[in-house]
Amino acid sequence: MNPTSPPRLLALIAGAMLAGCGSDPTSAPAPATAPPPAEVPRPDVVLVTLDTTRADRLGAYGHPQADTGWLDAKAAAGMRFQRAYAVQPLTIPSHSSIMTGLWPWRHGVRSNGDATLDDSMTTLAERFKAGGWQTGASVAAFVTSRDWGFNQGFDTFLDRIEQPGKDTWHAHRTADKVVDDAITIVDQAQADQPLFLWVHVYDAHFPYTPPAPYAERFADRPYDGEIAFVDDQLERLEGALKAKGREPLWVLVGDHGESLGEHRELTHGLFVYDATQRVPLIISGPGVEPAVIDQPVSQVDLMPTLMKLTGRPVPEDVDGKVQPGNPHPAWMESFQLTEQFGYAPHTAVVDGGHKLIHKPQPELYDLVGDPDERTDLAPTQPDQVTRMKGVLDAMGPVMPTGRTQALDPEALAQLQALGYITTSSFDVDFASLPDPALHRDVVGKVLRAEMMSMQGQHQDGLVLMKEALDEQPAVAGLYTRYGRMLFAAGKKDEGIRLFDDAADRFPQDVDLLLRAASTIGRTGGDARSLELARRALAADPESDRAAEFVTGALINLRQHEEALAFTASWLAARPTANNIAALRGILLFDGGNAKDAEALLRQAAKDSRPREGVCQRLGAMALGAGVLKDAVRWLEREESLHGPSPRTDRLLLVVLGRMGEEERALALADRLLKDSPDDPELLHARGVALFDLGRLDEARSEVEAALVKAPEQPDLLLLLANILRKQGHQAEAEAMRTRADAAHAKRLEQLQKARPAPPPPRTGG
Repeated sequence: MNPTSPPRLLALIAGAMLAGCGSDPTSAPAPATAPPPAEVPRPDVVLVTLDTTRADRLGAYGHPQADTGWLDAKAAAGMRFQRAYAVQPLTIPSHSSIMTGLWPWRHGVRSNGDATLDDSMTTLAERFKAGGWQTGASVAAFVTSRDWGFNQGFDTFLDRIEQPGKDTWHAHRTADKVVDDAITIVDQAQADQPLFLWVHVYDAHFPYTPPAPYAERFADRPYDGEIAFVDDQLERLEGALKAKGREPLWVLVGDHGESLGEHRELTHGLFVYDATQRVPLIISGPGVEPAVIDQPVSQVDLMPTLMKLTGRPVPEDVDGKVQPGNPHPAWMESFQLTEQFGYAPHTAVVDGGHKLIHKPQPELYDLVGDPDERTDLAPTQPDQVTRMKGVLDAMGPVMPTGRTQALDPEALAQLQALGYITTSSFDVDFASLPDPALHRDVVGKVLRAEMMSMQGQHQDGLVLMKEALDEQPAVAGLYTRYGRMLFAAGKKDEGIRLFDDAADRFPQDVDLLLRAASTIGRTGGDARSLELARRALAADPESDRAAEFVTGALINLRQHEEALAFTASWLAARPTANNIAALRGILLFDGGNAKDAEALLRQAAKDSRPREGVCQRLGAMALGAGVLKDAVRWLEREESLHGPSPRTDRLLLVVLGRMGEEERALALADRLLKDSPDDPELLHARGVALFDLGRLDEARSEVEAALVKAPEQPDLLLLLANILRKQGHQAEAEAMRTRADAAHAKRLEQLQKARPAPPPPRTGG
């Protein structure tokens, strides 16, 4: 249920926008200034984040069956950190710490989907850019896209991913495509300026489906096959860099690992055992002497270490330290046990050779003598537990108390469908929650059941999930997971009945009600979704999130007048509810009321990352008002925040044409035509660009070919008339103009016939 995504909203009316836009878009990014020349050599830097890659599956870290020759060679030639730890077993929080050098409570991202990396944070890319580096990124998945603030500081950020259906959260691309884009960045980089390049690969994430021939070579070990494929693609990237004379500093790090059955966890996200927390960290390249580092380090140490290695000032306001040589405790956390099951979370600290997992019944492990964490020493070493608890407290960790809910309802529903996020607040005493170790059987059954469902074994998975629910009927999150599995198995009616039962059992559980609304809404059950969203709002009348769900359901039901009335009432009482302002502004704009929409959209645009579609519509307004520079800035801001979209691209194409930037317009039209080669509007735009460039013969050929596909397209006919006139074919031009006028009149007639009749006048009071 996404209130802002086509085709379930009214179409964008771009050509008839009224004036009223100011000359300076709110919060539009200021142009970058050139940095002062550096006084020390500045090496190229390539940061590779290896998603879901555990350290002990690389040959350099002791895996005898690994086929990771390139990674192993980099490890042998540089620094290999034997005990590097992720801050979280989730992608978005871990990457936030990698990019900022901050513990999660400092940057504020505590789970997948709860928040974006705020613009106030200073990222690696921003630090390198300030030092004179050109910056580029090619990322593999939605969870590392610009939606989460990871594009801060990058000159080029390539994150366009073709989504299979509406499965946003599974959206990713394979390492070969990521490297293709990375090589494009390398090829286009200025030769006399250092390059900071971030490459993110996602292949090792479940499900493990390596391409041929890796699938055949690793038939019994597909996880290893995915890593081997990545290894070969990175070697290809190095070849492209060498061809350009670049010998970079390579930084290779995992965002988190993968549990392959240890401690009954099948993938990652719940626990903070070493299977998901110990990651590869390799730094190799010019000026780095070979070394094996045994001291524990954390992802937060990357930021200051890279600053030191590249001659940049080491920031004092980060949590990490320059490594090696500055040991400090490593923190790690996961709140998914609380979000999904209502159990105490896993938080932990590593200090020296020991790890303490802090929860109602603490666990203590000797990581040197027991690297697989099989023997819990807490019962026999209480003094060590006390010492480690003191180490943890001294770090000053701050537990989360709430969620910012950065997601729109559609993306939130899909994240919940993957089992990641299930609550909007942590108004709870963590110490009072049940210890997850007491409920390992339930957790194990749920994880196995969901794995079966993802692999198409729906019936077996449902049986196992029902057993878990019968054992823990008071855990609201299990109803959501069971209901999602019923929907995935095609048992929609059973799923709805289960959600109805859960809503009656937990009538004040806003999160459960909204999760049910999300799942049912995604299958087209908008009326039932609206009912559940209203129940959630009744349970918490101040919930902006519930109000968003109500608005979205009303829009999807095409009850636009009711949606407008509801949002007006909500904003009258809560004028700073910017997401509601965004929805109301978009609805007004798409209904043709640009005048009243403008103030709301400008209000929403003041957020550092306004909702998708806000800047796009402001760009359309500026275009309608003829303020072309503003139109470009708004549309470029929309794309920088949310990536390219057909609507935004088409508007930008019109703006560029009107600004006389024909070469840019031509390049954009060519890119768009790759996806829609027969689109009359795009063909017309390309023809206009060629015409304005004076390439009349080429323009005529293009337009005549386009008219074969769309013979009665008025704009194409009129353009051809103008081309013919410019070429001196006056009679042919007049005939074509007459044909264009007739086609235009016919289109107007068709539009008038298609327009619905006005409603009958109201009578009575």
